[in-house]
Amino acid sequence: MAHVCLGLANVGPGLRLESVDMAGTHISKTARCGPLANLFFAIINLEMSVQEKKRDWFDLGAKAYSQACPGICAAPTYVCPICRKPFTVEALDDGRLSKEHVPPQSVGGHELLLTCTACNNTAGTKLDADAKTKEDVRLAMTGRPDRPHRIKATIGGITVNGQLHAKDGSYSLTIPKHLNRPGTSEELQQLGRAGTLLTVEHERYSELGARISWLRAGYLALVAMEGYKIVLDPAMDIVRTQIRECDERRMLTFVADAQEDFPLTIRRVLRVLEPAWHLGWTVQFGPYLVNLPSLGDMTFYERLANNGLNPTVQHTTYEYVGWPTTPTFGLLQNEAT
Repeated sequence: MAHVCLGLANVGPGLRLESVDMAGTHISKTARCGPLANLFFAIINLEMSVQEKKRDWFDLGAKAYSQACPGICAAPTYVCPICRKPFTVEALDDGRLSKEHVPPQSVGGHELLLTCTACNNTAGTKLDADAKTKEDVRLAMTGRPDRPHRIKATIGGITVNGQLHAKDGSYSLTIPKHLNRPGTSEELQQLGRAGTLLTVEHERYSELGARISWLRAGYLALVAMEGYKIVLDPAMDIVRTQIRECDERRMLTFVADAQEDFPLTIRRVLRVLEPAWHLGWTVQFGPYLVNLPSLGDMTFYERLANNGLNPTVQHTTYEYVGWPTTPTFGLLQNEAT
């Protein structure tokens, strides 16, 4: 039985479907489906650009790793910044390496570098949902939800699913029928009188999980800028352990809340200049300040715990370093191109 290979070619406004069997017989048929042909090639070009981006990031990371650890790997090797497992270029095709959003895509992040698919999927399952829910609750509590906020409301002893709306500093509550059991509206109408007690419960999330999600994003942003000296630094071991073992708190404090309510679109990598006990890195995502140690600083989080929770007002001086829109891994501009 002869095998048949299918190919595509542009023919004016149409699309030619070409088939060639192994014996060399050539058959062609032209179909007038220009818009479909354009869509097909647009999809192909998009897939090629995605693959090219992944390959570029792989090559940059492999080059940075080879400079940090010369002679360790015979073939170009990309090391996952989270688990530090090595991957050769075949991992791009078989799906073991994937593009990572920093911060999480659910809170407006963009693709920034590669991590292994196992680490990427773990974050999406265990951490990023908590960060998204916490942010939704924060916006709802400050009267700025970007959409109706899902809540549970208890009214006179009846618990229902509701949606909280905020506009011009005031709140309103709706009880959609499709979110509740039949007959709920009638029960509430009997209780709808002045003085009825109303309790609102927001969606539940893990505070620890949300903060570890921001820690993870801050660490990856710093790796994208500074490269494998961050990944290989023993002072960062506790950071990676906290990210990977996210069900248990390993550090007392690692993400602080800014005194000003910055929008989440504000993203900055900062160097802490003072006080001395806080010297290190801070990666800012709006109101969340991710604290990371300087190279070799093994007591950073211990100092942060002892001094950062002091009720005395703390004044911190920062130096703005930048924000990575694409990974450079600490390579100089001429090396990264």
